[in-house]
Amino acid sequence: MKKIALRLLCVAGLFSFAFGNFETNFKKSIKELANIDVEIQVKKQLKSFNGEYFVIGRTTSGDIFPVIVSKDGKHFIGLSSVMNFSKDDSKMIMEEINRAGEAKMKADAKELKKLFSGFKESDFVTLRGEGENLPTKIVVTDPDCPYCRKHMESVESQLKDTNIKLIFAPVHDENAFIKAQLILNACAKAKDNAKKIAILRKYYSDIKLSEKEKKTDITQVKFTAEKIFGNGLINGVPFIFELD
Repeated sequence: MKKIALRLLCVAGLFSFAFGNFETNFKKSIKELANIDVEIQVKKQLKSFNGEYFVIGRTTSGDIFPVIVSKDGKHFIGLSSVMNFSKDDSKMIMEEINRAGEAKMKADAKELKKLFSGFKESDFVTLRGEGENLPTKIVVTDPDCPYCRKHMESVESQLKDTNIKLIFAPVHDENAFIKAQLILNACAKAKDNAKKIAILRKYYSDIKLSEKEKKTDITQVKFTAEKIFGNGLINGVPFIFELD
């Protein structure tokens, strides 16, 4: 019995030592690259990539960022739509990003309310929930973001429990801004959820924009994106905030 206990203790010690090296290396890498201090909020091993981890880092100011990190913690890359994650990994990543985002939102709720109240109703695409007196969720989104597209897949079921107000802050290239503006323009004329969702799904895809569409004035979306990211509370998408 003593031998077994000693063996388990040694294994636990090795695990702690390994994680300690990982965390130290990760913090050092971030510090060298961006000169900021971070902590690891989430660390989960990936099934899709052997020996690599999904990590959510948290800065001293409370900002969070998801990255894929090497086994030793020395190298990392941002999430990308070209990464071929397994279903389990995709589900885990979405859940952890949402959970981390929700924790941050609780601390930032007052400032977020002030931020979103500064926008016009025409800056949002509003989808009405199926019941009375439902809460409202504001979703900061980007038509070319793979996780925003994933969120959009279940929008009908979400509307059973909540109203949804979408506001656009693209993090991709100009095509994402154009798609967002086209959605706003088309949804302004749509009368019901079904038509709005059809418009959303059309542009939340790899649709090729026409030459006419490419000339769309994107001033409105540029303004909302600059205001949202300029506040310092939101640094990525999708970002979901539930109003009281």
